[in-house]
Amino acid sequence: EDRLPSLPFDFLVNGRYLRTGIEAAARREGLSLETAVKVHYFPAAKAPTGRGESEEMPDWITAMSSCSAAEGSASGGVNGDKLFTGCADGAVRAFSCSNDGVSELGTVTAHSGPVKCIASLPPTSDDCPILVASGSVDQTLLIHAVDDSEKKLALHSVFSGGHSSSICSVALLRKSDDDVVMTSGDWNGGLSVWKVPKGGASSSSSSSSVKASKKKQKTSSSTSTDIEVEEVQPIISVNAHASNISGIAYTHGSNGRNVITGSWDNSLKVYDMERQDCILTLNGSRVVTALGRCHNSDVVASAHPDCTVRLWDMRVNIKNGAGSNSVSDTTLKPSHKAWVSDVQWSPIDPYVLATTSHDGTVKVWDIRSSLPLHTVRAHPKGGKGLCIAYSNGVIYSGGTDCVVKRFVC
Repeated sequence: EDRLPSLPFDFLVNGRYLRTGIEAAARREGLSLETAVKVHYFPAAKAPTGRGESEEMPDWITAMSSCSAAEGSASGGVNGDKLFTGCADGAVRAFSCSNDGVSELGTVTAHSGPVKCIASLPPTSDDCPILVASGSVDQTLLIHAVDDSEKKLALHSVFSGGHSSSICSVALLRKSDDDVVMTSGDWNGGLSVWKVPKGGASSSSSSSSVKASKKKQKTSSSTSTDIEVEEVQPIISVNAHASNISGIAYTHGSNGRNVITGSWDNSLKVYDMERQDCILTLNGSRVVTALGRCHNSDVVASAHPDCTVRLWDMRVNIKNGAGSNSVSDTTLKPSHKAWVSDVQWSPIDPYVLATTSHDGTVKVWDIRSSLPLHTVRAHPKGGKGLCIAYSNGVIYSGGTDCVVKRFVC
């Protein structure tokens, strides 16, 4: 007889994954065995499977960001993504990703030093380009625009005057169709906020944060053609941390007013950028190497060198500045075997996140369990995972093997 394929299930008791017997789980959660114990069940998450990889690049992949072709769609990442990578050779590369593979669209030598951070912002209309921000060890901060019709990266704007050390983190936010802001953090703990000019290289901006003069930049082509781009000054610059700001995320629903930062000074903070004031500080015991925020709340995951991923509740009551500093389980059990280098939340599931590490693996977690759901070997033995991007149903990983790996989950 023909049988339907088996369908694995996972179970929840009191909002936690069931990994032991019912009786042991009930006792652990403090549930009475004299009454019925409710058990919720649902199809188990699929293990990530490799579906394509890029050609080998000249140098390490140190940062990456993705934009789904169907933002907000559950199948966007499977049908097609735009992926952007920053490399140790200073280049920013654009890729088109689908089940057919990972193909390069274009490359621009954006920086003279290694790229430390990258962020992308999807378009809101057909005539609006994808914006790609990149920061580097050479203290430069740039935005490139990607036009779908031309399939190439074009310099959009240059940002100067906000940092005096390596730029280590960056975040973009579209407040409205015509209003885009960017926040960046540097090695010395400096935090700057910028207004992104609308027109880029092709038009001038009336914003007070943009100089009237233009900055000439040479293109990477052999023709040495000069193009004029906006040179932008920061709106706000503050000394936010005592050391490297390794992660930045805008708070949920604040429309750019509040920014979450993680640092090598062992702390996470929430800054009110209108008041230029820190409204919440959470001190940890380890350096924060990366930070990611849940897409529909201010629950944050942080990565650390001690092989651990920690969870923080960064929700703040603006009226009185009060905040809570814990979630149901603030520390996921150490599972990586080396420095955790990046963490990214699923853009569609508020419980799921992915991490990569110097042990070369990618792990998928559900925060209702302290153990990872799945572990995949993303990079060859001895290779280090340095960055990941999480799209709708797809995880991308890059590292010291200089190849983008694509996993469907």
